[in-house]
Order: sequence, then structure tokens, then C-alpha cells
Amino acid sequence: MVQLKKYYRLPANSILESVIALCIIAVCLYVAVMVYAQVFTSKTSPRFYNSKNKMAEIYYLYQVYPDSILSAENDNLAIKQEWENAHLQELSIEYRDSSGVKLNNIYYIQTNEK
Repeated sequence: MVQLKKYYRLPANSILESVIALCIIAVCLYVAVMVYAQVFTSKTSPRFYNSKNKMAEIYYLYQVYPDSILSAENDNLAIKQEWENAHLQELSIEYRDSSGVKLNNIYYIQTNEK
């Protein structure tokens, strides 16, 4: 044990050790803040997922009952349909939730009717 202390003893100043320790702490703190910022964004909130699910529900209801969904438009919901060509329809759904966040999704529906 005495021989290990003899060969691995590194002389260092306490100021240098403090600076190295502060640098390591700063890097760890930076990584922690970046992970925290990525995890808690508006796109990971339950309200965002609720709004996305509501838009998907409107899209699927449009496929089943297109006339009733188009007549149900209000201030929070706007649906625009446009034919790109004879077999491709573009459906744009704009939904505003209770907090005022506006989401816009564009769906393309292909028909094989001749």
C-alpha cells in the first residue's frame, strides 16, 4: 500500500483542483438543464396530446360522416377541403384549443373511383 501511494501521488494545488471540480460541476449542470428543457416542452404536455387526439378524431369522423363534420365548424374548428387532382383530396384541419393554441394538420386522401 505504501508503494502505491509513492507512485500515484500527484502534487496539485488546491486552486487547480477547485477549478477542475467547478468545470465538471458546470458541465454536469449544463447537461441536466438541457435534458430538463427537452423533456418539459409544450409538445410533451398533456394538453398538446389532447389537442392532437382531437384533431385525429375529427379526421376520422370526417371520413365516416363528412357532411356532419363540415356543418359543425365553429370558431375553434376550421376545415378546408381542396381537390389536388381527380384522385387526390387535400384536407386541412385547423383546431384551436381552450388555451388558444392553434394546431394545423394537412391530410391527403386518395380515392380510387373511376
